[in-house]
Amino acid sequence: MPRSRLSLSPAERSARSALLKLIASAQPLARASLVTMARRCGKAACHCVRGEKHVSPYLAARLGEKRRMIYIPPHLEEDARRLVEAGGRAEQLLGKISQAALERLVARKGQRPAAHRRRRR
Repeated sequence: MPRSRLSLSPAERSARSALLKLIASAQPLARASLVTMARRCGKAACHCVRGEKHVSPYLAARLGEKRRMIYIPPHLEEDARRLVEAGGRAEQLLGKISQAALERLVARKGQRPAAHRRRRR
């Protein structure tokens, strides 16, 4: 386990710094996807009956244990987009940090500490 930031690679230090800045900025973020859905409303006289469906944005997100599709009204679409982009950026940075930590662990896997090495007689 690295004991100081200086023992981390420049790429990992950069990813950690960017993630901390993102979190410290208090910018809201969400693990979600913004999707566009086309639906029929069910009204007999509506244009959607002829195939021109209503198109609207939804957030695909996990609320508690269940995956939900959350309708986003037009006036909140830009806010939802920013939430998703910030969440995606955080996941990307966390992925880089995780990858670097796993690579370090795998590299150390073959090395045994001196106290655990067998002594030859």
